[in-house]
Amino acid sequence: MKISYWIDYNCPYCYLGITRLNNAINKLKLEDVKIDTHAFELDPNAPKTCQNTTLERFSKKYNMTKEDAQKEIDKITKWGTDDGLNMKYESCRFTNTRDAHRLAKLAIQSNNQEIISEFNNALFEAYFSENLELADKETLKDLATKAGLNKKDVIEVLDSNKFDKEVELDERVALDTGIQGVPYFIFNNKYPIPGVLPESEFVNVLKKIKFEEEFAEKINSKQNK
Repeated sequence: MKISYWIDYNCPYCYLGITRLNNAINKLKLEDVKIDTHAFELDPNAPKTCQNTTLERFSKKYNMTKEDAQKEIDKITKWGTDDGLNMKYESCRFTNTRDAHRLAKLAIQSNNQEIISEFNNALFEAYFSENLELADKETLKDLATKAGLNKKDVIEVLDSNKFDKEVELDERVALDTGIQGVPYFIFNNKYPIPGVLPESEFVNVLKKIKFEEEFAEKINSKQNK
């Protein structure tokens, strides 16, 4: 089974989405699952250092009063907590994520699913639980090497524009596909799911696709006899 998904590492819905998807995969004990991560910068022009609080940014972005914005932030935080995440959304330090996405491409190049998953999770945890700035190169270097990436390779990426084109290609594909927000999942190249589903619904989607795969295998097996 192949699952492609577009994310940004400072998006709480992306963190919730991939957490619930992984929980569903583990619940069904699916082993032959390949997850392809694709970049989608929510704000390509975001600053390299944090300029304002989550409350200020949220209020301005969605044209809300600070009271209404605070309610939304609290709601998102509760969703994360209910899913077992240490979600400190109110104190997140929003910055540019281009370098994080470029390093994610380095992880993908390793062709090691464990490293890819470890680094993606580390980025989400760093932002939402530790409230670190994802544009900080020392932070990224530390997260990447702890996830298993070669330190020399990590430094080479951070000191260059390597993988810029790959990130931009992801975003062009998203645009051509009609993707306007994240998270956005595509299962087996034919079942698109925009946004976040409850874990139970992810389980149902995975069951359906698994059934289709097993049915197709049986048909092929009969035809080849």
